[in-house]
Amino acid sequence: MREEWSAQFAECLPKLRRFAYGLCGSVVMAEDLAQEAFTRLLATDGEQHEYLERWLFRTVRNLYIDQIRKLNVQERYQESIGALHGSLPVTADRSENLIALEHIRELIAQLPREQREVLLLVGVEGYSYREASEILNLPLGTITSRLARARGKLIDAYAEQLS
Repeated sequence: MREEWSAQFAECLPKLRRFAYGLCGSVVMAEDLAQEAFTRLLATDGEQHEYLERWLFRTVRNLYIDQIRKLNVQERYQESIGALHGSLPVTADRSENLIALEHIRELIAQLPREQREVLLLVGVEGYSYREASEILNLPLGTITSRLARARGKLIDAYAEQLS
C-alpha cells in the first residue's frame, strides 16, 4: 500500500506544492507542508484513503492553519518583548509577464485565507466546486460565494492598480 501511496503522492506533488505555495507564499514552507502531509499519510498505517489527493490537500491546508496559529503565538510573544518584524522585498522580475504574474500572486496573497483557498483550488488547480467543497469540508454554496467574492476582489484590486 505504501508504494501505491508513494506513486500517487509523486503524481500530485506539483499541484500540492503549488497549493501550499499559494497559501503561504514561501517555497520552503510549501515544500515542508507537502512533505509533512506525506509523512502523516505514511503514519496512518493502513488506513484507507479513498480520495488520497483530496486527503493530501486537506492535510496541507490544516497543517498551514496550524503553522499560522503557531506563528501568531510567536509573533505575540516577540511583540511583547519589543521585537521588530519585517520582510525583505521580492527581487524584481525582468519580463513584463513575470511582473504581471507576480502582481497577481500578491493580490491573491492579500485575499482572506478562506477566499484564497477556494480560488487556488478551483481557479489554479482546476478542481470542480464539488471537489473543492469536499477538500475544504464546506457546503457547495459556501464555495460558490467565497469564489465569487475572491474573483470580485481580484478584479477590483487589479483595475485599481491599472488606473
